Amino acid sequence: MKVVIEEIVRRLHLLPEAKLQEVLDFVEVLTLPGGGSTSKQRVLEKNASLQEDEEFDALLDRLADEFEACVGTDKP
Repeated sequence: MKVVIEEIVRRLHLLPEAKLQEVLDFVEVLTLPGGGSTSKQRVLEKNASLQEDEEFDALLDRLADEFEACVGTDKP
């Protein structure tokens, strides 16, 4: 078990801070009494929602860049 914990810690050091928060949320759910199976679903849904938000933000950024390319940078 010690090897598994060390591997988890090693990989945690590779994650960006936003992903670390997701890991913490998931670990908190796993340590709830009874394993938190209902809460696990909520965490998974929350993570899916966060991913959708990130994808939406990326799409908006791309659209803004394309708009700027069409009208120029001097337009509001």
